Amino acid sequence: MSLNRRQLFQAGALAAAASFIDLNTAENSQAAQIDITHGSRSSKNVALTFHGAGDPANAHALLKIFADTKTPVTVFAIGTWLKANPTFAKLILAGGHDIGNHTLNHYEMKTLSAKKVDSEIAGCAAELKKQIGYAGSWFRASGTQYATPLIRKAAAKYGYNHCISYEVDSKDYLNPGKAAVISNTMAGIQNGSIVSLHFGHKNTVEALPALIEKLHANGFTPVTLTTLLGKI
Repeated sequence: MSLNRRQLFQAGALAAAASFIDLNTAENSQAAQIDITHGSRSSKNVALTFHGAGDPANAHALLKIFADTKTPVTVFAIGTWLKANPTFAKLILAGGHDIGNHTLNHYEMKTLSAKKVDSEIAGCAAELKKQIGYAGSWFRASGTQYATPLIRKAAAKYGYNHCISYEVDSKDYLNPGKAAVISNTMAGIQNGSIVSLHFGHKNTVEALPALIEKLHANGFTPVTLTTLLGKI
């Protein structure tokens, strides 16, 4: 059966696209993965994840709450914050928590050039290596809930094969008050949830003891991302 000119053009375009995909599949396979927003729905484990920056007094208060309540968490540290507070990375690890890369300066990653995206991830990775000997277990893009293919590709270059997002937003960064931080979190929590919280807000410190108690009362167990997700 013969093809008309339009059909021949479409066939050629499809072949060219397939060839392009074949050439780039290996290079971009990691970058093409979507962000992780939750873990397994089969258990009642949840991950409390914190954007690591802000007043050191809040960070110390939260670390004490974690210790007192035996609550392991994951902290996505900002590189400039680590530089200004060089004891925190080791304190976080010593408490049995996970630590990850939240970029060097916490810019809005989607607005940056490829070169700047690379340097933001590399800068925080280098600071983590300097302080704890490795680049951290996880990566979360700054200034956006979800990474882009460009960001994912850059993250994979530095060993972060997955970008971590979240499905529950406590909205503690809005300073809505203790009760709102708790209700915002509990309204969306389910098996395997990853929750977004922040070190730099007093409301978070005030809410955490009651929030942790409420999670346990509802059968949920806070764990690190490593426990929630395993080695992926």
